[in-house]
Amino acid sequence: MSLTLRQLEIFQAVAGELHFGRAADRLRLSQPTVSKELARLERALGVELFHRSSGGTVLTPDGAELLQRAERVLEAAAELDRTAAAVRRRRTTEVRVAASPSVVNRLMPQVLRQLEHQHPDVHVTAVEVDTGGVTPTLDAGVAEVGLGHHVAAPVHGKVRTIGRDELFVIAAESVVGRGRTVELDRLVDVPLILWPREQSPTYHDAVLEICRSRGLEPLLLSGTSRVSGSRSYLLREGRAFALGPRDFAQSESHGVRAVALSPSAFVPLDLAWVEPPSPAARTVMAQVRALVR
Repeated sequence: MSLTLRQLEIFQAVAGELHFGRAADRLRLSQPTVSKELARLERALGVELFHRSSGGTVLTPDGAELLQRAERVLEAAAELDRTAAAVRRRRTTEVRVAASPSVVNRLMPQVLRQLEHQHPDVHVTAVEVDTGGVTPTLDAGVAEVGLGHHVAAPVHGKVRTIGRDELFVIAAESVVGRGRTVELDRLVDVPLILWPREQSPTYHDAVLEICRSRGLEPLLLSGTSRVSGSRSYLLREGRAFALGPRDFAQSESHGVRAVALSPSAFVPLDLAWVEPPSPAARTVMAQVRALVR
């Protein structure tokens, strides 16, 4: 018997969709390819997996029984791939760290500098991602460690809050004045530039809750996770404001002021990693925790 994992994936997709066209779209394959590979699988197994008719596609009783076995094989193959990735990580001293915009300007340079002095054998590559991009980067296998605010746990990893960062208003002096703090309810007529909610729902909602708890229901302008992006002219011209942690606010405040809130507000600083972490990844994580402390 000769069959492939790709054929089992096609079997699983067609069983889930009960439609060859939708299964093809889900797998990013052509419909003829899906039909051809499924027919090859049926020949290899000697079993009809689906009844096809003008009324639709349904699993045969034999197909339903074999689907459970196929899914076990696919899960075992995925586990093998994850184990191999872990083995590769243990054999190398290179660590890729997914860093959100709020940590790349100050914390990540400190981490890199300390590691150069104390652990020159550990080579770190910073993978700069947008707000909300840390977890997807870990799940995709592009990085083993992640650092940011309101980070969700990766599918095959963990996340821990290791500190908290004060939130600052970033705006023109005409908006925030010359004082050292600003009350958010003063900004009722000034739109807030904030990344789209789907980019980082928890962080997005937390920022809005901070505003509402201080008497501000902000007018929202969709922007990027970098204040120095395409909407930055609105900040400089006093037509909008943004919110960000201290390091991010001070490093991104080109032509505008970074002013603390009154009363103060904070966001959690989170460290995430893929399990099991390699020795080099553990070294990086320990260095991050030490710097934050």
